[in-house]
Amino acid sequence: MKAVPDVTTVDVTVVIRLSAPTAQVVDTAAQLAEALRSALDLPEVDVVVDLPVPRSEPELRILADSRRVLHRGVNVELTRLEFDLLHHLCTHPRQVHRRTALMNSVWGSNSFVDTRTVDVHVRRIRRKLGDAASLITTVRGVGYRMDNPFAVSVEHDALAG
Repeated sequence: MKAVPDVTTVDVTVVIRLSAPTAQVVDTAAQLAEALRSALDLPEVDVVVDLPVPRSEPELRILADSRRVLHRGVNVELTRLEFDLLHHLCTHPRQVHRRTALMNSVWGSNSFVDTRTVDVHVRRIRRKLGDAASLITTVRGVGYRMDNPFAVSVEHDALAG
């Protein structure tokens, strides 16, 4: 008589972050799930793919063409540089932006300017955003990052014509 191996069920969570159009993320997630099943060579392995569901209304809307920012539908008054900095962070989510790179990209400054200027502007933006301030993450000793692209919508709102 052949011995039956002891089988234990273990839940393992694997987190993979993808930034792509929704349809592409769904296709990629399905391919990853199938690759995992195949690599484990166990057809009875269940692979569950949980995709985040973006809220129907983002917490923060950036209307690029009219240079307006709306937090939960309420207009947020920003200076030119504050808007440009927030727009840059939100159009390049999940990337760490060094202060010097932000100075070059947003301020257009290649000469030495005190990078603490970026900190001052981020602090002002956070104050004006209120509870949405947490969308901008500080990466200590490096710079800043916008972590939640589902909470922000960057829109082009120009009228055709």
